Amino acid sequence: MDTHPFLHPMTCLMFSQIFHPDSLAGQIDLEQLKKRFDLAMTKKLAVIKLPPSFWMQDPKINPRADHLLWAALLLDDPERAALAFSAMAVEYDERSGKQGTGAAPGVDKVLADTVHDLLQLIPKEKQGLRSRICRLAKRIAP
Repeated sequence: MDTHPFLHPMTCLMFSQIFHPDSLAGQIDLEQLKKRFDLAMTKKLAVIKLPPSFWMQDPKINPRADHLLWAALLLDDPERAALAFSAMAVEYDERSGKQGTGAAPGVDKVLADTVHDLLQLIPKEKQGLRSRICRLAKRIAP
């Protein structure tokens, strides 16, 4: 199947628009999502190679790691999901290092929370998709 029946193609301009509640009734082109993921991941990797003090906060330059992971999970792509989760872990480690390690949850909790947030956007009727997402998330978990 080439599309997910709950995302609208016009919302692909940015990842944040893909996951907007108003977009959940349409469809998305998976090939287009792959291309957008790859471009966004390239940007993300370029940013996290920099020293953290130079990490830009503009999502057009530094795409959100949770959105990258969500896109990879929707694509049901283990390699893309693992790559996105790795970027998320790098950012998490940097943030938690600044906050002190005592109160910070582990990266596995961050993954679980991110998957939970995605599942909240997916209609309950899409049980097959929800199950695939959970299975893939377990495969990439630390």
